[in-house]
Amino acid sequence: MTATAVSLVIAFITTPLLVRWLGAERFGAVRTLADWFGHLSLLEIGLGGAIPPLIALSLGRGDAAAARRIVGAAIRAFVLVGAAVLAGGLLIGLASGRLVQVDPSLLTDLRNAAFVGLVTALLYPLLPFQALLDASQRGYVIQWFSLAQSVTTAALALVLARAGWGITGQFIAMMAGVIVLRLGLAVAGERLLPGSFAAAARRPDRETVSSIRRLNISTFLFSLSGRIALYSDNIIVAAVLGPTAVTPLFVTQRLAGIAGIQLLAVGNASWAALAELHALERRDVFAQRLTELTRLVAGLAVAALVPIAAFNEPFVARWVGADAYAGDAVTLLACTNAWLMAILSLWGWCFSGTGQIQLLLKVTMISAVLNLVTSIAATKLIGVSGPLLGTLVGAGATSLWYLPLLLRRHFGVSPLGVLRAALIPVAWGIPAYFLLRFLAGRYEPRSWPALLGAMAASAVVLLAVWWRFALTEDERSAFRQRISALGSTR
Repeated sequence: MTATAVSLVIAFITTPLLVRWLGAERFGAVRTLADWFGHLSLLEIGLGGAIPPLIALSLGRGDAAAARRIVGAAIRAFVLVGAAVLAGGLLIGLASGRLVQVDPSLLTDLRNAAFVGLVTALLYPLLPFQALLDASQRGYVIQWFSLAQSVTTAALALVLARAGWGITGQFIAMMAGVIVLRLGLAVAGERLLPGSFAAAARRPDRETVSSIRRLNISTFLFSLSGRIALYSDNIIVAAVLGPTAVTPLFVTQRLAGIAGIQLLAVGNASWAALAELHALERRDVFAQRLTELTRLVAGLAVAALVPIAAFNEPFVARWVGADAYAGDAVTLLACTNAWLMAILSLWGWCFSGTGQIQLLLKVTMISAVLNLVTSIAATKLIGVSGPLLGTLVGAGATSLWYLPLLLRRHFGVSPLGVLRAALIPVAWGIPAYFLLRFLAGRYEPRSWPALLGAMAASAVVLLAVWWRFALTEDERSAFRQRISALGSTR
C-alpha cells in the first residue's frame, strides 16, 4: 500500500512537469526509446523466467546448496547475456534516429541517451538475485527497492529536465534508478543465501545447467510473445503517428497502468506459495486458493479501475491539460486491459511458477500475432487507441477462455469457477461506471480535493459492494481471520 501511494504521488507530481519541461516530442521519444531498450531483455533467452521455479523448488525442499548452485550458474550465464545486451544496445544507439523519428535537432540528444542506456548491460549479472528473493517469497524486499528506484529516477528526472538535459538526462535518471535496484537486491540476496557470488566463480555441474536449459527456451518464446503483446504500443504509435502522439497515450492510461501494476503484484506475490501447494500435491487447496485469488483480483480491479474510467478525463485535464487527454476509448481500453492482464497473469503464474510454461506457448504466440496485426491496423484506422484494442482482441480471443481449460487439465481447477470469479465483479462494475459518469457530468468536481474525494469515495463504495455481495459469508470470515492473523504476527 505504501508503494502504491508513493507511486501515485510520484506520477502525479513528475508527469506534468516532465511534459512541460521536455516538450511532447522529447517526452514521447524518451518513452519510445525506453521501450526499444526494454526489448533487449529478450536476449536473455528465457533465463530470467526459468530460474525462479528452479530456486523455489530447491528452497521448498530445504536444499539451500542446490539453490546456491542455480544462482551461481545463473550469474555466469547473465555475464554472457550482458555482453549480448551491450552489443544490442550499441546497435540501437547507432540506429536510434531511424527507430525513433524525431526532429533533426534532437538526433544527437537521442543518440547520446541511447549510449547512456548501455549501463544496464553491466548490471545483468545481478539479475538472479531478484529471482532468488522472488522465489523465496520475499517479494516485499523487491517492492521496497523498486520504490527506492522510483524515487531516485523521479528526483533525477525532474532535476535534469529542469536543467535542460533533455532525452539524455532522462536516461541518466533511469540508469541511476536501475543501479539502486540491482545493487540493493544483490546485497539482500547474498545475505539471504550466503555464498551465491562465490558459487558463480565455480563451473556449474551438468545437472544444474541441464535443468536451466530445459526451461529457458520455452520461457524465451513466452517472453517474446509477451513483449510483443504488451510492450510495443509506444513503438507502434511512434512509427505510425510520430513520437508526439505517444505523450497523450502515455498520460491518458497512466492511472490505469499504475492500478494494473498493483493488481499484477497479487499474482507476483502468491505464485511461490501456489507452487509449493502444487509440489505438495494439495490440488484441492490449490484450486480453492486460485479461485479466491481470482475473486480478490477481479474485485479490487473493479473497485480501482471503474472510478479511474469515470473520472479520468477531468483528472488528466486538471493534471496535465485537456489537450493531453487521448479520449474515452483509450481510457476504457486501458482499464479493461488492466483487469484482463491481472487475471491472465495470475492464471499464467500457475504454469510458469511450476516449471510448465511450455503449456502456454501456443496460445501466447497466437495471441501475440493477433495483437500485433490488430494493433498496427487499428492504429492506422482509428489512431492512438489502436494498440490497446490490439491487446484486448489478442488476449480476449485466446487466453481468456483457453487458460481456464488448461487449469482444469493440469491442476484440477474448475474453469467455470475461475471465470465466474473473474467476471461477476465486471457485471456490476459496468452499470457502476455509467452511474459514475452521469454523476461526474452532472456534478463535475471543480477542485483537486473534490475530484480525488469523489474517486476515493467511489472506490470505497465499490469495495463495500464487492465485500457484501460478491463474497460468501465463509469467504468474508476467512479474510477477517487472515487480516487478524497478519496484525497479530506484526
